[in-house]
Amino acid sequence: MTTSKMHQLTHAHFEHKLWRNELELVAQEATFFLKTLDEYKTKTIAQSHNSLIVAEFVKQFHHFQRLTKRLLEELSVIEKEVAQGVMSDNILDGEQRKDREYLDEEMKYFESDYRETKNRFRNFIATYEPAQSLN
Repeated sequence: MTTSKMHQLTHAHFEHKLWRNELELVAQEATFFLKTLDEYKTKTIAQSHNSLIVAEFVKQFHHFQRLTKRLLEELSVIEKEVAQGVMSDNILDGEQRKDREYLDEEMKYFESDYRETKNRFRNFIATYEPAQSLN
């Protein structure tokens, strides 16, 4: 195995670990956020606007749970392809490279979308609580 191929393999392995860790963290956070939203469903039942916001967040975090599962499955497939490539001394060939580029793009979109949703959710919770304590 050439030094260049070894470097590519090491980089790919590191990136895959980062992606897996991030996806697993998002799965845990989404579950936690959904439990938090269950409490807000009852708190906002008489407030149609806030109730709709809560429902939308529930929908979005369920979406992230499904998307996380799909991306983890795709990552596992790519990792198996890379492992098979190592055994046949065909590391990160054209098809594997395309699959990794696709997943890289998916992860960038996922990270951006999730970060935005999480920030909006945190802002909703932060602005909801003080408003309720004044009543």
